Amino acid sequence: MAPSLPLSRFFRGVALASLAAACLPLSGAVPSGRIIPWGAGQVLPANAPTNVIAISTSMDHSLALKSDGTVFAWGNNMNGQCTVPAGLGNVGKIAAGEFFSVALRNDGSIVTWGANDYGQRDLPAGLTGVRDISAGHAHCLALKTNGTVVAWGCNVFGQTNVPSGLNGVRSALAVWNYSVALRSNGTVVAWGVNDTGQTNVPAGLVNVTAVAGNNNYCLALRNDGTVTAWGQAPTLPTGLNNIAAIAAGETHALALNSAGTVIAWGANQSGAATVPATLGTASRIAASWHYSAAIAGNGASPFLLTNARWRNNTFTVSLPSQNGVSYALEYKNAVTNAAWTSLSPIAGNGSLLTLTNTSATGARRIYRVRAQ
Repeated sequence: MAPSLPLSRFFRGVALASLAAACLPLSGAVPSGRIIPWGAGQVLPANAPTNVIAISTSMDHSLALKSDGTVFAWGNNMNGQCTVPAGLGNVGKIAAGEFFSVALRNDGSIVTWGANDYGQRDLPAGLTGVRDISAGHAHCLALKTNGTVVAWGCNVFGQTNVPSGLNGVRSALAVWNYSVALRSNGTVVAWGVNDTGQTNVPAGLVNVTAVAGNNNYCLALRNDGTVTAWGQAPTLPTGLNNIAAIAAGETHALALNSAGTVIAWGANQSGAATVPATLGTASRIAASWHYSAAIAGNGASPFLLTNARWRNNTFTVSLPSQNGVSYALEYKNAVTNAAWTSLSPIAGNGSLLTLTNTSATGARRIYRVRAQ
């Protein structure tokens, strides 16, 4: 039910390079770790990997992306959704639909397995230039490098009718029987079933950096670390701030703050909203039905930025990157400012990655890199 979620965590480290001005670059990387599940419906096998960098959960099964680019699956396999194709590797993104699974390889090719009763595995002819994927009940979305969205599969509620002219999209989310797009300007567009107001995006909602959703509701994370909800959403807890990632279960929700602490709220069927006391620091979260999961760190330390410099209104920084992880340069003009301005994310390539802000007019601007 809850497809691949845009999850992130901030790790901070000071750059080694001497800067031309008083900029403070902050760095981040998503470390690998072990899966910690709680709630009901899916039993994590004893052979679960410990080098996981991303997870995607659905109603009855889940996927984990390992740091070596391979995929691990567990849960209900009645439609073959947990039977990962032999030899599948070089994977950068994963998405668990209700009874099917999708993987996006780093060469831009898409691999699917599991149920195909609504054509959810029938890739559109000529689909190329894909940088992200998401899977719902029986439909899929592909986000292309040019910022447009392609949809296929079940369209009973218009969930694959991508709005005409939709562009400038930075992330796309297929949720049950509706779809959500987050544009690079921080606004949100939604379409498909709307029986509980789940596609009624609140008027004036801006500065959004991530979205999550389930059957009946949506969540949006704003760049000031606060969360907005609509539809039949669990009531947001008071004091929910400094948030770095969000995830939506059926009647419960999760948030990950910038310190790596997981916060849960809503209905607690089978303990899905009871975060294990032994979880400790997490790097990513996921939620579905009455089930939650997180990636707990293996003690990995943040890496340092290199070659950070500010010159002629341009700020540039390099950092070692991982395949399957995107990196966005963010800035603000004062430490006391709550909101960060985010530039378009760039996919990691397993080697040194350079991020640039060509309009760095503030010599004392503060920078960080967000891994997602």
